[in-house]
Amino acid sequence: MPSIGSVLESRKGVGPGFDTLRIGLAFSVIGWHSFHIVAGEPHPLADLHFFWFPGYAILSMFFALSGFLITASATRLSLGNFILNRGLRIVPALLVEVVLSAIVLGAIFTTLPLSEYFRSDGFWRYFGNVAGFVSLTLPGVFETNPDHAVNTSLWTIPFEIGCYALMAGLILCKCLHRPRLVLMLCAAFGVIAIAIYLADPAFTSTSSLDPRDIFVGSGGSRLFISFLLGIAIYLYRFDIEYSRQAALACLVFCLVVAAVGPLPGALLNVFVTPALVYLTAYIGVSDLPKLPFFHRGDYSYGVYLYGYPLQQTIVAVWPSQINVAVLFALAAIATTAFAMFSWHVIELPILKLRSRFSFVGGTRIQALEPAE
Repeated sequence: MPSIGSVLESRKGVGPGFDTLRIGLAFSVIGWHSFHIVAGEPHPLADLHFFWFPGYAILSMFFALSGFLITASATRLSLGNFILNRGLRIVPALLVEVVLSAIVLGAIFTTLPLSEYFRSDGFWRYFGNVAGFVSLTLPGVFETNPDHAVNTSLWTIPFEIGCYALMAGLILCKCLHRPRLVLMLCAAFGVIAIAIYLADPAFTSTSSLDPRDIFVGSGGSRLFISFLLGIAIYLYRFDIEYSRQAALACLVFCLVVAAVGPLPGALLNVFVTPALVYLTAYIGVSDLPKLPFFHRGDYSYGVYLYGYPLQQTIVAVWPSQINVAVLFALAAIATTAFAMFSWHVIELPILKLRSRFSFVGGTRIQALEPAE
């Protein structure tokens, strides 16, 4: 039976399914946020059988995908080139989105006088998002919306930076060439998470500095283990079968958990995330058909960045005429346009710079360029 690695190798190291999966996950984030933006806190689906599960699975699969693909590049890079590579991929598009939100969107929708708005601490604090210092609101902006955040999606930025720091440590310690050490890290994560859960099943973090958040926190803990398992499955790709039966078994398992749950974060991280990571890798290396229109570029990052502020803008402009379906449809169109701008004007030119020292950057350009 073929392995994940042999299937990936047969396709010259590029998993065509990752493109489809990436854009599907990005629009799934918009769909999930649509319910929250229309209804406000708490998320109306968060505690419902089946429907709570996408809120856990979407970002877990995103970070597993990131761990898998970044490892493919990181095994060929020095530490310095890895840091430069990641910085060029993430920061320019993020910087543009943050600047547009703060200066343009904020100026249009703030209820404060512009002179007061541009002098406010909240305005300047918002730029800290580029460095991972999360600030989700701008002074006086979207005050009449059910949710007041400008871009809730940015909450994952510090966890993304944390994952890159983890990868930098693995490169520095040469762990990417010793897969058993990575596997031991995954096992240690699971053991610590279960130990924390057994010691305090009702654990709720009261401080962002609590180290237990890394293992059992309600939000970001799943992102670390998903990223780490994504690394592991890439390193063991030739030892892991590419099996439709295994993928179906993982899918059925996830559906059962969705029907039973919601479950504590520690149990999800340890027992469910590995199934999600396998599904991510299986779908990613599969030869899925390219999506019409979206094969012209990798629009997923732009969709993720611009989805929330555009959804909030739509609600602010048409507050009495918006339901979840209408919001999703309008936001999908508007976000795609902004994602195209982000890709073709910002991300693709930077990707061409990355291609000089990044295997993934070079192969991404080759995959996206039209045939002669």
